[in-house]
Amino acid sequence: MLGTPSLGHSFTFSVTAERLRRSEIFGNLADEDLVTIAEFCREESYQEGDVVLAEDAPAEELFIVVRGKLALEKKIQIGRHSTPRNATIGYIEPGKMAGFSALVTPHVYSTSALCVEPTRVIRVDGPPLRAYLEMHPVAGLTVMSTLAALTGDRYRHATDTLAYFLSIVSHELRSPLAAIENYLQTMLGGFAGELNEKQQRMVKRSILRVTDLRALIGDVVDLARMRPEQIQADFEWFDPGEVGTESIEDVRLTAAEKGVRIKVEPPEKFEPIVGARRRMRQVLTNLLSNAIKFAPPHSVVTFRAWYECDKLYFEVEDQGPGIPPDDMPHIFEDFFRGDNAGETPGAGLGLSIAKKIMEAHNGKILVKNLLSESESGTRFTVVIPRNLETPEMRRRAWASKNGTREPDASQRT
Repeated sequence: MLGTPSLGHSFTFSVTAERLRRSEIFGNLADEDLVTIAEFCREESYQEGDVVLAEDAPAEELFIVVRGKLALEKKIQIGRHSTPRNATIGYIEPGKMAGFSALVTPHVYSTSALCVEPTRVIRVDGPPLRAYLEMHPVAGLTVMSTLAALTGDRYRHATDTLAYFLSIVSHELRSPLAAIENYLQTMLGGFAGELNEKQQRMVKRSILRVTDLRALIGDVVDLARMRPEQIQADFEWFDPGEVGTESIEDVRLTAAEKGVRIKVEPPEKFEPIVGARRRMRQVLTNLLSNAIKFAPPHSVVTFRAWYECDKLYFEVEDQGPGIPPDDMPHIFEDFFRGDNAGETPGAGLGLSIAKKIMEAHNGKILVKNLLSESESGTRFTVVIPRNLETPEMRRRAWASKNGTREPDASQRT
């Protein structure tokens, strides 16, 4: 477990303006600024394995690597009940900086930094640096603009790396899972010989577990890619009734295994709407799947839809135990699993992903416990605006507003 940062093994106070200029954070400052900031600095040497800064500790200093390398580590915890583990998320090499949090509120380190080899750093005292930048707005604007660009680059790099890694891993996992599922479906269909009743139950349950695992892999990959602009790029006209039917088919086997009946209450007629068709199916399937998981055996899950003014509503209602009050504020958080989840499969990503999808649609997911003397359960309501636009509609509107001519089909690439 990480503790207090280790002390350096040698010190020198002869930090010069020229040495500061070589860093990524101070490279654009004037000479007079660098001379003053050098007074807040000292050089320190660390050995391999030393902790330079610790996650969640007060951020009072920042560190510029002169020689050697630091590893950035972050505590990762999947759900409230799992054991936190440290994961390396990047490296800081000469000229680069660790400890951005010393310059921005709440001044608490968001990662830890450990030496992976003997390392020499320039240690910058945070409070006097912040005071100087506040008193000298030109220098302050220069440093904070640089800081914003650096953190943005690191965030994009980390996100892109994570998405690439997850896409590779998911591809390698999905292929064998698909093969396993195909074999199981073949067995269940009797094409590999007749199965007795017990064998059929075992095969069905195996298919459900494979389906759960495939969904979990998809959720983890989606979490890394879940950006509003990516979702909105897939906006198109679609029939919400068809999407609702597909979502019911997605969970039919799970419902049948548990003896849960899905009661459907559609509007008189579905009208086409604009949205990300695949993502909207994902939202409805997730809500139906959750309802079935927490519904008592042989109970009813109600799936209804209706229109009000300029909105379309979908509602999923179960007869389960409801959501514990202490969990209610957290159910849409990444990796959150409630106290009553028990052995129910999942990583706690479904609702957080559904919420992100609805936010990209300018919509909502509402949740309510149905607890009374005569009934219990949970009701999730999805609210979808009916005034969304496809990318083509937005492009034409922009062209019309700016007086540009809409190219014909032969001119489009």
